[in-house]
Amino acid sequence: MIGFETVATPTGLIIGLLCGLVPLLVGIRYKRIKAGIGGFLACILSGFACGFLGGLPMIVLAVSVVLSYAYVNRQDPFTSRAALSEVTFEISRREQIERTLANLGNNLRASWKALVRNKAGFVGFLGIVFFVGMTVFGPLFIEYEGQARLDRRQPGARALVAPPSAEHLLGLDWKGRDVLSHIVHGGQRLIITSIQAGLIATTLAVALGSVAALVGGVIDQVVSTIANFILTVPAFPLFLVLAAVIDFDNDFMLAVLFGALNWPTLMRAVRAQVFSLRERDYVEAAYALDLGLWHVISREVFPNMVSYIAINLIFTIRVAMYTIVGLVFLGLVPLREPDWAVMIYTGRQQGVLFLPQAAGMLLSPIVAIALFQLSLVLFTRSLEEIFNPRLRSGM
Repeated sequence: MIGFETVATPTGLIIGLLCGLVPLLVGIRYKRIKAGIGGFLACILSGFACGFLGGLPMIVLAVSVVLSYAYVNRQDPFTSRAALSEVTFEISRREQIERTLANLGNNLRASWKALVRNKAGFVGFLGIVFFVGMTVFGPLFIEYEGQARLDRRQPGARALVAPPSAEHLLGLDWKGRDVLSHIVHGGQRLIITSIQAGLIATTLAVALGSVAALVGGVIDQVVSTIANFILTVPAFPLFLVLAAVIDFDNDFMLAVLFGALNWPTLMRAVRAQVFSLRERDYVEAAYALDLGLWHVISREVFPNMVSYIAINLIFTIRVAMYTIVGLVFLGLVPLREPDWAVMIYTGRQQGVLFLPQAAGMLLSPIVAIALFQLSLVLFTRSLEEIFNPRLRSGM
């Protein structure tokens, strides 16, 4: 019980509370109570939402922000405005760790300011937070209706489908169930699977593209040949063929398959970028010092491509979501309710496309998917400014 299985459960709440004690105690230790309380609340929400998968990373981020405030007035040439003549350069291991976290906190605060200043990007960020929050915390307040509700048939009506009303804000579906409950409960599977697919595809692309460009030779030829072969095969039609022989009942395997078929485009871009970066002086210096391939990729190459990679990750998540919706709509993925894509599929199968009273049932999942996609696109407006110090300083 350390991951998404603790979503919105008492166990997740306990994990969040335990994780939140760390930034709170650090805030008390350095007399930054407000920052400590903010980190405490952030850890509670993250732990409650994702268990340790959300709580542990949030500890690092929250402590970094608290220390960034604590170091503002300290005599530290790297995190404050202190004069160099007043600084001692003999620091302990603990001081070095605190300084590193403080620098991370300063970067997080600067990124937040850049995000807020870009209005379109901030709106996209709020949209993502809204949908993720709705799918995680919404089920706590709105009960899921899985069984048919025949008692809701309106007098004289031939179908259970009903338009929006004061009692049912988005109307009733073909089984008389509340559409809002399906919207609240139906986004988690689609969003998580799409994010997993995007992360897998992006990780493969960055790793293979970097290794192919830096190592070269046979490895570069093999990776490029495989990428070119995959690019010649249309991904979605291939999904249709594979659906006949592969069981898509496992969402993670669906994400893995998507990632395996959608990494070549980004890989080629990363490979070309690394080819230009490997001639830089700092990369050649790292090779001269024999720091190893992993150091060159993670410390010298990746930071210079993070903006491009992050934006491509967002767009890959969008493509993954549309692909999954398409597969469900065609009936090639096992139908498991609640799910936004399944709502669209059942609406078509039950023949309610042309019923005016079914507008809420049909349009609600479509609008939810479209707004989430729009939020992702708008959020990319801020990503380049967040990861590009030149754009950030020029705002």
